[in-house]
Parts: sequence; C-alpha cells; structure tokens
Amino acid sequence: MKLITLDFETYYNKADFSLSKMTTESYVRDDRFQIIGVAVKVDDGETEWASGTHKEIKEWLESFPWEDSMLLAHNTMFDGLILSHQLGIYPKAYADTMCMARAIHGVHHSVSLASLSKRYNVGEKGTEVGDANGMRLEDFSPEALARYGDYCVNDVGLTYAIFNKMLRYGFPKLEMKLIDLTLRMFIQPKLDLNLNMLEQHLEEVRYRKFKLLTEANVTKEELGSNVKFAELLIQAGAVPPTKISPTTGYEVFAFAKSDEDFKALQDHPNLAVQALVSARLGIKSTLEESRTERLIGIAKRGLMPVPLQYYAAHTGRWGGADKVNLQNLPSRGDNAGKLKNAIEAPKGTE
Repeated sequence: MKLITLDFETYYNKADFSLSKMTTESYVRDDRFQIIGVAVKVDDGETEWASGTHKEIKEWLESFPWEDSMLLAHNTMFDGLILSHQLGIYPKAYADTMCMARAIHGVHHSVSLASLSKRYNVGEKGTEVGDANGMRLEDFSPEALARYGDYCVNDVGLTYAIFNKMLRYGFPKLEMKLIDLTLRMFIQPKLDLNLNMLEQHLEEVRYRKFKLLTEANVTKEELGSNVKFAELLIQAGAVPPTKISPTTGYEVFAFAKSDEDFKALQDHPNLAVQALVSARLGIKSTLEESRTERLIGIAKRGLMPVPLQYYAAHTGRWGGADKVNLQNLPSRGDNAGKLKNAIEAPKGTE
C-alpha cells in the first residue's frame, strides 16, 4: 500500500469563515468553501503542488492511486473530509500525525505541526498562511500563489518526516487501525439525522427555559450574574450557599449544578426559591440547546459525521470533537433519549 501525504490550502476569513469560528464539518460543507491549492507526496517522492479550478484539482487528484493508498495528513479530519465531501475521493486507509503525537507525547503537550517540527528537528513551519486571510484564489498574484505553494509543500515534507520518526518509536499497528476507524467515522459519514424530530426538540427546550424564567419572574441577566442571583435568593428567604474556590482559595458562591448545597435549594419550603434555582439551572445549562442547534445544522447539510478525538485523555480514551460529543448524549432527565432517537440509518439501509 502506498503512502500519500497531502495538505490542502483553502480560503478563509478570520472575521467569519475559519476553523477558529466554525466546526470542521460546517466549514468544509459551506458554500463559501474554496480550495486554493494542494500539495501531494507519494511515498518518498518529490512533493507536487497544484492549483486551479475545482474541476482541475479534482481531475489532478483523481490521477493518484487512492484505492491502494493510505492518506497521511496533519489533522486528517480536515483534509480527509475535503477529499470525500468536496472531491468524492476515498483512500484505502487514513493516518494522522496529530493523533499519533497525542498518544506518544501525551495530551498536555502541543501537537501542532510547528511544535512537532521543532521537537523532531525536521525543519520549520512557515508563516505564509497569515498573508492569505480573506484571499480567494482569484485574488492571488502568480508570485503570491507560488509562495503559498512553497509553504504548502514544506508542510507536507514536515508531516512526512515526523510520521517516519514516529514510526521508529514502534507505533503499534493496532493503534494505527484505531486511528483509521476513528477518522473514517467522520470522513465517510453513514448516519442520518431526523430534522423534524430535532426541530421539535429544540422548541421544547426553548419553551422549558421560557417557562422557568416566567415562573421565577426574573430576567436572564439576573440569573446569569452570581451577585444578582444571590440577592434574589436572599429576597426570597434563602441563604446563598458558598464554597472555597480550589483556584483562588477564597470563598465564592456555590451556584454550579454540581454543588450539593445549591441543588438542595430545589427542595426549599419557599416555592419562590425553588423557582429561582430551577430557572438558574435551566438557563445556565445551555448545552442541550446549542447541541441540538448544531445537529440541526448538520442535518441540513447532509449525513452526520461522527467526530471523535483519538487519545483525548491521558488514559487513551476517545473524546468529543468538532463541538459534538456523541459519547455524552443525555440518557436521563427531561432530555433523555431525544437526541439519540434523532440519529437514524439512512433511508433504504434499515
């Protein structure tokens, strides 16, 4: 099996269209997405750079033997999804130096390409990507595009060199297979989302929040401020619970949903206190609302990629990625099973 090391350079805008503002899935599937160019290295051969129209890049990349090749990139979730979603190209296997680095060096060390290049003494990552902010392909001069191509070619060389040094650590073949499976679940999605079910659930979540605010007769701003919320509890006849902050060592309000003294106020004899605590817990806990909104967005764009981060903790367990954690969907309470039940097999595959 051949090894194809690859790196895409794409249009981005720091203001509202970049991976720092968006998830990988929403960025790659957005109508504004554009490939500026791509660099490819087959095994230890010379790295080639190509730029052009979407059609030209697709035709050029299709000339490589993907059906018998492993794709290697640094953050393969990104480059692999571009290959599959934008270009319809599916390698035989996937590898990722970022994933491997977390397993080798631990999750508390930087696994950026720049950091790993220094650690392995294989070269230095360039900075030309900063000059491309807001520039679409048609905005580049021939000279600027050539410099950008050199930058991309260098990234591919660094990735390939780091990968080979990591292999000398004796990186287990089984772990390589786990990385491939983890990436494949995101890059080649198979699951569908029930849009109607998700939209109905979102309405229910928002209605419950509105009802909590109405019953407590307070504003969202009052509930969100620790000082103002403490004053509301005092006015209702309750003593605001406190705790010692493990960070500062000072006494602070114990208003977190995990604070037992705070949760105990849900059983306070004064109904006004119960309403305030329920409203605070309901309004501050926005994860269900934001997660449902995110799944609705995915449902409108296509099948659901399953984003998991390989070796996300020092124990080696997987973690959520791309602002979605399908390992942690609610199974208890008002939201139990709502999101899980919205995940379905595509029609015709049941």
